Amino acid sequence: MHITRPTVIDDDPAALEALWAALDPEPGLPVPCIRAVMISSVDGTTTVDGRSGGLGTPTDRLVYDAMRARADLILVGSGTVLAEGYGPARTAAVWADRRPGPPPVVLVFTRALGDALIEHCADAGDGLQVVAAHGVPGDRLEAARERGVTVHVLDPGPLRTSVRSLATHFGASEVTFEGGPQLLGTLLREGAIDELVLSVAPEIIVGGDDSRLAVGTDATRVPLRVAAAFTCPRGGLYTRWVVTGADG
Repeated sequence: MHITRPTVIDDDPAALEALWAALDPEPGLPVPCIRAVMISSVDGTTTVDGRSGGLGTPTDRLVYDAMRARADLILVGSGTVLAEGYGPARTAAVWADRRPGPPPVVLVFTRALGDALIEHCADAGDGLQVVAAHGVPGDRLEAARERGVTVHVLDPGPLRTSVRSLATHFGASEVTFEGGPQLLGTLLREGAIDELVLSVAPEIIVGGDDSRLAVGTDATRVPLRVAAAFTCPRGGLYTRWVVTGADG
């Protein structure tokens, strides 16, 4: 029987170098390259008490912070922003020498641009900007902009095309998507995600939240190929998957 033993990575300098290299995107992917960064327990649960942060491990935090340090742009859904209390991105000290410039802008995707989101983003400055779906009423856009929120409106048409166009507008090469499950489901279904960076927390959640990595109205199979995998002395499995598409 063939047994695979993933590389064990700790937080010493050599291990950090190996981790950074393991997160290099696959050669030949589109530019901008859009990569989802997610976490789940062994049973597939993605939140505890409504937050993904409850599943995190120290190594997952290293991965998450590394992906932010690599990113030119961060994408996230409004539900995740409000549930997790998002603010502007910051570069973690452990990766600061690899990112001499400012942290990436966080773009918050919304279909409704409700008052709660406007209030949240108004207090965060320009590091947290809003991306409104095409067709959001003009009074909602005006209300946000009156509070000093920078708002972008997606082009009509497929989300895959409009998101890549927006990332290109920002001059982004590496784009990190951080949630939530409904938006991830749409992006996967439309072929807008190039890679999945997935941390598997070393635990099983019995009961509690009924959450999944990606959700949608219809079942859609998205083929993947594992490109990197490693573990750490504290447990957990940390992986990078390439989305291969139907013909992969």
